[in-house]
Amino acid sequence: MKWRTPAAWLILLWLLWVVNKGAWEGYFAGDDLDSFAWMRWARPGTFLAGFLSPSFYAMNFRPVTHALFTGLFHAAGYEFRWYVLAVQLLHVLNLGLLSALLGRLGVGWAARWCGLGLFAFHVACLEAYWKPMFLYDVVCASFCLATLWAWVAGRPWWQPLLLFWCAYKSKELAVGLPVVLLAYEHWLGQRRYRALAPFFAVSLLFGVQALFVQGGREGDYGLRLTPLSLAQTVDFYATKILLLPHAGFALLAVPLLSRDKRVRWGLAAFVVLLAPMFVVPNRTLSAYLYLPLAGLAVALAAVAERFSWRRVAPLLALWLGVNYIQMRPVRSTLLAQAAEHRAYFTAVQAFARQQPALRRFLIDSYPPSLHWWGVTGSLRLAFASNDLEALPAEAFSTKDRPAGDGSLALLSWDGPARRLDALAHVAGQPDASWIEMSRLTPLWQLESGWYGRDGAFRWTHPLATARLHRPADALGFEMRLNIGPDYIREIGAVTLETRLDGALLGRHTFTRQGWQTVRYPLPPAPAGAARVEFIVTPPFRPLNGDPRRLGIPMGAFGFR
Repeated sequence: MKWRTPAAWLILLWLLWVVNKGAWEGYFAGDDLDSFAWMRWARPGTFLAGFLSPSFYAMNFRPVTHALFTGLFHAAGYEFRWYVLAVQLLHVLNLGLLSALLGRLGVGWAARWCGLGLFAFHVACLEAYWKPMFLYDVVCASFCLATLWAWVAGRPWWQPLLLFWCAYKSKELAVGLPVVLLAYEHWLGQRRYRALAPFFAVSLLFGVQALFVQGGREGDYGLRLTPLSLAQTVDFYATKILLLPHAGFALLAVPLLSRDKRVRWGLAAFVVLLAPMFVVPNRTLSAYLYLPLAGLAVALAAVAERFSWRRVAPLLALWLGVNYIQMRPVRSTLLAQAAEHRAYFTAVQAFARQQPALRRFLIDSYPPSLHWWGVTGSLRLAFASNDLEALPAEAFSTKDRPAGDGSLALLSWDGPARRLDALAHVAGQPDASWIEMSRLTPLWQLESGWYGRDGAFRWTHPLATARLHRPADALGFEMRLNIGPDYIREIGAVTLETRLDGALLGRHTFTRQGWQTVRYPLPPAPAGAARVEFIVTPPFRPLNGDPRRLGIPMGAFGFR
């Protein structure tokens, strides 16, 4: 029967390939691009100092995993397949460590493979098998499993302590590991409580700092413990773990059905290792179940050992089948997001080759799954600089224009077409003479009194100003406006007064709805900068609770 273990591993590896081969067609997430943006300038001493430091890092610096990530980046660049290979090889390593741990716990061969089957394939953790951004969770799991194995195997105390330190420096999720070791000693061990003192000292050292630094803070990693936030996070993970709404709460009844202390320990490990995520309500991701899932795999293997693997294996096979069916739409979503990320980053790189000197950017739109930090990371990578600034287009004001040449660019992502539209304004370039309210409106020419774009038009304040370039051959000034039915119904008539460089061009009163064009003739004048003012009376106050005082919906304006 010596052949059965190699054969089982070969089958498992083949199944892992079948389920996860689509990952090789993926691409970097926003977290990856954000990390790469500073990794390219990182020095080895930074990681060594971070590894030795007893300080909690509010910016989530994880020196062990970041060092591995940086090494991959310098070796593989933007070749995504090498990062996927690293993630999946580490997942196989974790399966080996879990198998060794189950062996130390006295779980038989067949029951052990029930636990490995649960840990190897879970739709909730699919992103952890597919995305480099979850390398932190996978590496942390490697060191946590190695710590547990070393402790259960009776290694000298300093060996599991060093592995625990590495686990925490891979990701903060390992902070609860001493409690898992305490539960082992209580139920399965030799009550070596004193030997756990250094582990709890390390956990308290970082845990107390985290409470002071992140407690009550806003943002993705702010710690918050209220009845409502706790109910939300616990229910989220309870739903994800057994693939049905709220089904995870049923796991609490398992210890009542089995008196096997290994079952209790595995379930305790699952809860304790997941507990840090219960107080992070703004960062709920199913892939964070990856490390806690190892504890649940221990419990399942122990159940299979006690009640016969022949009873458990068919149920596990049925569950894995349902799990695989649910993976299919998730994989399609991940691949669609990856294709959009690749197209966006490639387009940003192409734009950087055209305008390498730009350092200020206005972001009109971007792939939602990339997140804002992925956009800024893409820019820092493409323009090879951390000294740049990105602002949401709607938050831009001409008052924000930097000193110096004032060069900046507007970037707008067309998701359905997977196309990046870019408009650059560089030093010495004249302003546009015609402005249209589109995704590439030159916002730096809208001086004051403008609201955000609403489709093909943009509301003004009752007083709005803009800057234009007046061509030498300009014969007239034209405006296109979209007068809505609510506007006419509530106001009846609205008057727009237009001034050019302080001189009155004309007044026009609107009494009907729809798109309308207004033109004013111009006397001859030399080319140069011009300032236009729009004065609207009376202002429009929407009835839907919108507190704004609106002027007029402008679609386009400029010289003809």
